[in-house]
Amino acid sequence: EASVYQWYAEQDGDRTVIYANFQGRNPNEENVEINVRRECFMPSETGVGYITVSGFVVTKAATTWAPPAAYQDGMIGPHWSKGWIIEDCEISNSKCAGISLGKYYDPDNDHYFTTRHVKSPTQMERDAVCRGQYHGWLKEKVGGHIIRRCNIHDCQQGGIIGRMGGVFSLIEDNHIHHINNMMELGGAEIAGIKMHAAIDVTMRRNWIHHCTMGIWCDWEAQGTRISQNLLHDNQRPAFAKQLKGGMCSQDLFVEVSHGPTLIDNNILLSDAALRFATQGVAMVHNLICGALTCVGGGTTWRYTPYHMPHRTEVMGFMTILHGDDRFYNNIFVQKWPAEPFVTLHDNDDGFDEENREVGTHVMDEYPTYDEWIAMFDMDTDTPDMGKLEPGHFHSLPVWCRGNAYLNGAKAWKHETDCLVDAEHPVGVDVVVGEDGRPRLKTNLYDVLGEFRAGMVDSDVLGCAFEPEQRFENPDGTAIVFDRDYFGGHRGVAVVPGPLAQSDGAEQPLW
Repeated sequence: EASVYQWYAEQDGDRTVIYANFQGRNPNEENVEINVRRECFMPSETGVGYITVSGFVVTKAATTWAPPAAYQDGMIGPHWSKGWIIEDCEISNSKCAGISLGKYYDPDNDHYFTTRHVKSPTQMERDAVCRGQYHGWLKEKVGGHIIRRCNIHDCQQGGIIGRMGGVFSLIEDNHIHHINNMMELGGAEIAGIKMHAAIDVTMRRNWIHHCTMGIWCDWEAQGTRISQNLLHDNQRPAFAKQLKGGMCSQDLFVEVSHGPTLIDNNILLSDAALRFATQGVAMVHNLICGALTCVGGGTTWRYTPYHMPHRTEVMGFMTILHGDDRFYNNIFVQKWPAEPFVTLHDNDDGFDEENREVGTHVMDEYPTYDEWIAMFDMDTDTPDMGKLEPGHFHSLPVWCRGNAYLNGAKAWKHETDCLVDAEHPVGVDVVVGEDGRPRLKTNLYDVLGEFRAGMVDSDVLGCAFEPEQRFENPDGTAIVFDRDYFGGHRGVAVVPGPLAQSDGAEQPLW
């Protein structure tokens, strides 16, 4: 608890001296492991594609911190190549990252801010995107990996991380848990899955719990789909203090992206469901027991790229206007206390209060589509750029329909086609049985009663504003949300939330 068996190392000339607290045991008599190997299975060169790694135990490597503007290594990874499959492996106890789908070594961009200071980290991120194009960041050369059926746990930075190298990948059926629980490392790269530029990446049917953060999609979550996942208890361990530079905890974090980012048919049970420092998100048929946080914040001047649909080529750069979000057929439950949560600043002794009230009411200040489009003089053929400039930098519209708000969760002020029930107590918990499989324990379907919603598809969701790309499959085909968390078919009377039938709550969730 709280890492009582501590150690540290320092250099004494050419020697490395290790000091450790062995709690009274004699290290000359005990089995002492010193992890010094940087990777377990990772090519030293880029472009070594189409490798399958199946059924291995990969553990205990002394990996280095893997930020996006540096070489990103993990215990195992494809190192800027194409078509790897990592399946049925147990991956654990990495000092930093378990699996890396990340960036090549670029000496001109490597830790630039840390060593030179004169350009901001965000500027170096923009540089990394454009330099990546020069270094072969194309659909034909990089990405398209599969990570499936792995047990990934007890890594201290991330279970799966990656900058740009994980595009067009599939991450499915993995059990990811107890990431960063030792709390030795803080910083903006910690999660069960942490990916920059998850372009056309699908993350589905994963069970992610007891991580400092569940899934974090940072920059360019364009065509990203997070579907049919179970996330719970992704909160800082009770014994641990927030580290300087350490991020806040939540199930999902989508940051400074222009979308389209699709989050559908998930069960999100932690006290914060989604950190919303972004735009262009669609949430469809989720069970959401935590708050939406950081709405309209956390972006400042960070203008970020968007891409040609289903490609890596950059289409443009733009600041985050916020909005451009859709909420259809979700169930919101106020499971956790609604009092604001106190968070520490990274670089001073200040603090902020973060929302813990569940629901879409946090979007109250965002316009409807009709309010937004009215700013643009659509009836004239000679638009006035100066007159329209406020509209060009105004927040974008929001759409809400078919959602249920239970146990005190609150609806967007413009939503009319919804159910709001603050009278009947609702409980939602995940219970792991003797068979090791999680199940829901809830009475929410008794309260939901006969409330039903409409069928949703890509046409209903439309296009994300900046890239003008539909919420669709990676091959450009439409999505019809007629399948639920288990893959079962939704009938004509559509039940909101991730389960097509109320008796689905009794089935094992993973």
